[in-house]
Amino acid sequence: MKFASNRNSRSQLDIPYQLIHLDVKNPRLAPYLIDVANLSSIDLLSIIYENFDTETIALSMTANGYFDEEPIIVVPSKIPDGFKFSNYSDVKLLAEKLQQLVIDNEIEFTVVEGNRRISTINLLLDDKLREQVDIYPGYPSVKSTQIRQDLSMVPCIIYEHREDVSSYLGVRHIAGLLKWEAYAKAAYIADIIAEEHRKGKTFNEAIQKVQQVYGDRSDSLKKQYIAYKIYLEAKDDLQFNVKPILNKFALLIVLYNSPAIRDYIGIPGHNNIDFEKRLVPPEKYVEFRNILNWIYGDEDNGFKPVLTDSREITNFLSFVVQKEEAVIFLNKYKDLGGAFDRINSESEYLSKTLGRAFKAIQASLSFAYKYKGDEALLKQAANLEELTYVLKQNLKESKPASITTPNS
Repeated sequence: MKFASNRNSRSQLDIPYQLIHLDVKNPRLAPYLIDVANLSSIDLLSIIYENFDTETIALSMTANGYFDEEPIIVVPSKIPDGFKFSNYSDVKLLAEKLQQLVIDNEIEFTVVEGNRRISTINLLLDDKLREQVDIYPGYPSVKSTQIRQDLSMVPCIIYEHREDVSSYLGVRHIAGLLKWEAYAKAAYIADIIAEEHRKGKTFNEAIQKVQQVYGDRSDSLKKQYIAYKIYLEAKDDLQFNVKPILNKFALLIVLYNSPAIRDYIGIPGHNNIDFEKRLVPPEKYVEFRNILNWIYGDEDNGFKPVLTDSREITNFLSFVVQKEEAVIFLNKYKDLGGAFDRINSESEYLSKTLGRAFKAIQASLSFAYKYKGDEALLKQAANLEELTYVLKQNLKESKPASITTPNS
C-alpha cells in the first residue's frame, strides 16, 4: 500500500484494475460518442483502442510493467452507504479504510485521468476483452508473470468528487504541456464554469475564477467557452449535424474572432456577451446556418464546405459576409473566390475577370500551334470568339447584344 503526501491529503492506493471503470465523461471522447445512454464498457474500450493509440503504451507496459511514479486519478463510482471521506481527518486512516473496502470489493472507481492506461491494461490482461474488441493479431501481449501481476494492481490517487480534480486537470491539459484537443478543452472549461454557476456565481464571475486558476490573462479561455456555447446552439437550436464541428472545433474560435462574422450572425464581442441569454438571436438563424454550411458543410443535405483552409475565414469569408451580393453568389455557386470578387463594384469584378481570361488565352498561344486542325479545339475557339463579340457589343451599345449573335 502507498500513501499520498500529507500536503495534498489525497489517498494513494494500489487498486485491482477490475475495480476501475473508464470515464464516459472524458472530454476527449465526445467526438466518438453518439448514444451515450446505451454505451457499453466494451464500446468505450473499443473507441479508445481505435482512436487513441494504446499500442504505444502497451509496448512500454509489456517491457517495464507499470511505473508507480505515474498514478492515475480516480473517483468512487460505487461506495457503501454511510461512508464519508470527511469522517477521516487523518489521510493514513482514510487510506487504510479505503484499502479494506477494496479488499472486500465494496468500492469501485471511475478513472478521471488515465483512461488510456486503464484501457491498455484491460487489453493486456483480459483475453476475453481482446476478442470482444477485436484487436489486431500483432497487438502486444504480456509474457512475464511478474509483469502481469504488476499491471493487475494500479497505483491510484483517490479524490472524493470529480470536481475536486478540476484544477489539476486544467493545469495539465489546458495550460500545461499535455494539452487536449480544442473541443475537449472547451467542454472541460464549460463544465467547470457551469459548476461554479451552480454554486451561485454569475457566469462572468465563474469565468473569472477559471481564468485565475489557469493563469489566463488573454481571455482565450473565455473565447473557448463562447465557442462551446456556439456549438451547443448549433446542435440544439439548428439541429445541425455537429460531427464535423467536433473534428474541427478550433474553427469556431477563428470565426468568432472575426468582427465581421460576429456581426453577420449577431453575436457581440467577448466583453459584451450576456451569458444568461442565447448567443445567436433567432432572427439570425439563417445567417448562422450559412456560416456553418460554408465552413463545415452539411452532410445530411449533400452540402460540402466551401473553405479549404482555416485562413480563408479571415482572408475571404469575413469580407464576403459584408456584401449581400457576395453572400447570394456564395450560396448559389459555392464558390468562395467568386464571391470574394463580388465584394467590390461590378466594374472592378468585370475588369478582374477579363484580366484573368486575357492571361489564360495569352498563355495558350505559346503552344496552340501544335494542335492545328483539331476540330474540338476549333469549336471552342469559335465559341470564345462569339462570346468576345457579344461582350464587345455590350460594352459599346446601350442595348445588350444576344449571345446567339453570329460570328463576324
